Amino acid sequence: MVCVLGGMCYDDNQKYIMEELHKLIPDLDIVWVKDPKYEYELPTWMRPVKWHSWQWLYEHATAKIWTNNWCEPDYFVKRKGQLYVETWHGGLGIKKVEGDMIGECATDRAKNLFRKNASDMANVYISNSDHLSVIYRRTFNYHGPIWKCGYPKNDMLVQNNPEEGMKARKDLGIPSDHKVLLYAPTWRHRFSQEQHIDMNVYDLDIQRLKKTLTNKFGGEWTMLIRFHPKLRLYAKGYQETHPGVMDVTDYQDMQRLLMATDVMVSDYSSCIFDAALRRIPCFTYATDFNHYKYEERGVYYEMEELPFPYAKNNDEMEKNVKAFDMEAYLKKWDAFTLRMGLNETGHAAKDIAQKMADFLNGKTVTWQNDYPIKIP
Repeated sequence: MVCVLGGMCYDDNQKYIMEELHKLIPDLDIVWVKDPKYEYELPTWMRPVKWHSWQWLYEHATAKIWTNNWCEPDYFVKRKGQLYVETWHGGLGIKKVEGDMIGECATDRAKNLFRKNASDMANVYISNSDHLSVIYRRTFNYHGPIWKCGYPKNDMLVQNNPEEGMKARKDLGIPSDHKVLLYAPTWRHRFSQEQHIDMNVYDLDIQRLKKTLTNKFGGEWTMLIRFHPKLRLYAKGYQETHPGVMDVTDYQDMQRLLMATDVMVSDYSSCIFDAALRRIPCFTYATDFNHYKYEERGVYYEMEELPFPYAKNNDEMEKNVKAFDMEAYLKKWDAFTLRMGLNETGHAAKDIAQKMADFLNGKTVTWQNDYPIKIP
């Protein structure tokens, strides 16, 4: 079978599905498509194939199962007897995706490519919420089954086993008695368009925030920053000018990193919703919201309607931390998840892997359609 995530890392939903599938069928040939620009390790039982190579095309043509957290290219053709499980990657994301996008991201090529492939090739889309299922139907023009079984990458966060967080702390050398702040902002599409990285959008004053967190919550704090994979080179320069902040951009397992986190800060990344599953304080910090909303790609929510206190500058960030009320925050989070129809089971990876194993063993596999098409 073939797994693809754009080749940038060993992470996201595919990682956890494949690890469960390997337990069920240890001798299964599992291929991971890897972009050579990115350095990361794969399990010894997984076979890497170079992204955009002839071998990559061959593996897709011959695999029994495809799985992706991004839609497949328009030049692939799924053969009879192949299964394509689409997991996507955003969940309760803030950023508009593909057919919904506006502004700089909304090219005709992107819309047509993704809509064509979602409707023509996917056997099932994996969802974690009614919110996401509605998006699948609209933006991908998808008419097949949508299984709202939860996101495999979030099983760990739902189970909330503290030992998983301790593994990340040990890997990174973080003292077990320290509290951890993780700042994980996302990429801007305009950086690619303009061929210029404006690091000013990541101007969160982490040292000032550290003092505020210490005064609010007490304890010793370790401050982490994790940039988008496309910003890896720029992250190195950030580390040089911010010696009191640990750069964890290259740490492979984002979900385990979230397990080690006590307070989360992001801008428009869906990882903030993942972190909130652990019921930890989460804050949003974004200086360019209007540009992002109207010109970059569009958003599904106003920042103020999210349960996370929103700051446009460092003064507001300090004010939000000082005024933070855990009880009120959790009430807002619970109301938000209810409104979004969130469903995270804690065993999604096992459930999906079992379906794949059944398919490979010749059994008839059916998919529960939790969001049927509404007939007028």
